[in-house]
Amino acid sequence: MSDAAMSVTIEWFGCATFRVRVGGLTLFFDTYLDKAPGVPPAGLRAAEVDRADFLFISHAHWDHLYGADIIAKATGATVVGNYESVRLMRANGVPDAQIVATAGGDTIDCGDGVTVRALPSQHSGLYAPSSPDSGQDCLGDLGVPAQQRQARTQAVFGRVFTLSDEDRAYFDLANHSTSSYDGGQLAYLLESPAGSLLVTSSAGYWRGIFEPLRPDVAILGATGRPVLDGEPYQGSLAGFLAGQAALLGHPEVIFCHYDPLAPPLFGATDIIAAETRLKEIPGQGYRRLEYGAPTVILPKRL
Repeated sequence: MSDAAMSVTIEWFGCATFRVRVGGLTLFFDTYLDKAPGVPPAGLRAAEVDRADFLFISHAHWDHLYGADIIAKATGATVVGNYESVRLMRANGVPDAQIVATAGGDTIDCGDGVTVRALPSQHSGLYAPSSPDSGQDCLGDLGVPAQQRQARTQAVFGRVFTLSDEDRAYFDLANHSTSSYDGGQLAYLLESPAGSLLVTSSAGYWRGIFEPLRPDVAILGATGRPVLDGEPYQGSLAGFLAGQAALLGHPEVIFCHYDPLAPPLFGATDIIAAETRLKEIPGQGYRRLEYGAPTVILPKRL
């Protein structure tokens, strides 16, 4: 297959779940297809996936890992994830031969000239106040000890027990294969003959790791309180995302994870301010995806 023929096509299924097709490969980045009650369906459920070669999981929370065991056992796909995600896959019957555990730094050879590198990243600060308005500044909560961060984060997950009976039944089921502990956030850099794609699922990163990457296209998590180099970002989500795009060399940007997760406790993020901020930057590419709509993202548009 020629380089020109190996285009990269992406479909977004809500939150940070993407199906990527490149050459003869089908790759998933996160697998949250079976949505919580009250969340609009994204057009595909885990039991309906009949083809997958690799599942790249960002972390072990339900809105990223849920469904990975179902897809892996049905398709034979290899699951790549952190050690908490891997523990859960093994506990739910995914064979060791289909599992690659990583803390970041590893490169997975997918075949057809396609590789995916796992990168240590950062989860958004669930322990710090955030705003559903991407243009609203959020300040403070610097230097919070790890014990307090953990306790505050677990309290956030405990809020699901205040929801309806239907919601609680959903989370009781999801908790068998996911975790309230993220296990160490990962980002992924896909490199192919058609170009490169960075996939991040949360608003957080380490500058020293991300600055050299220079992807052609970057999917950026756009929700919650951003975290930069281990501390809550002092400013707005819009400012954080604009800075992240600049650090990466102004790739074409796609936002994710701004749609509702579990209303009314986990609602949507208004990304208008963030979109406006990006569109004001000369030469900065940006596009918004719709659920389930196949979109060719590489080679890049002229």
